Amino acid sequence: MINDTISTRINLLRHGEHALGQAICGVKDPELSEKGWSQLTNQMDSLLGRDKLNQVRQWDICVSSPRIRCAAFGSHVSQQLNIELVIKDALSEIDFGEWEGLTGAQVEASYPGQWQQWLDNPDDPAPHGGEAYGLFQQRILDGWSQLISQYQGKRILLLSHSGVMRAILASVLGLDSTGLFRFNVPHACHSQVSVYHLSGKPDWFQLDQHNSDCS
Repeated sequence: MINDTISTRINLLRHGEHALGQAICGVKDPELSEKGWSQLTNQMDSLLGRDKLNQVRQWDICVSSPRIRCAAFGSHVSQQLNIELVIKDALSEIDFGEWEGLTGAQVEASYPGQWQQWLDNPDDPAPHGGEAYGLFQQRILDGWSQLISQYQGKRILLLSHSGVMRAILASVLGLDSTGLFRFNVPHACHSQVSVYHLSGKPDWFQLDQHNSDCS
């Protein structure tokens, strides 16, 4: 029975709006905007809720992408909640190559048709010259598996990016790459995944919540 097994709970949280607004940022590393910090603060207040008032520990550890738009808030949370902060390079956003720092409209103007082509067929060779989606996906899922193995039975807060969350959630839901953009991952989006470690069987992944955003 699932109720009798060890479980790991992961709360995935996308960073808030960054200082470059609508610009595409993968390896580019802007800080959070004032609005972005507020989005994350509101989301955290919502997630902590009564536990914050009762000083109940919600998570055992905070794991973050190395990008400053994630790690800065991760540092703040870890200090506020007195939990360890761990930086995982493997869970950083995809490298968008020539699209880095451009808006979607600017990409369309400079590289007509490529943006939609990539959305429709992310497995095709990366038109932006950056990281191929297949390699990105493998990196994320390897990092995800290592995270679950390393912190089995723990409650984890994971601060990361829309692309990272899409890759993880698609895997949890059994979707291929064509399903990546069939769900929304706005700024400060929250999802909760439970992993049940069944004796003698593969781990069972369950999406408990998705897209409770406090923007």
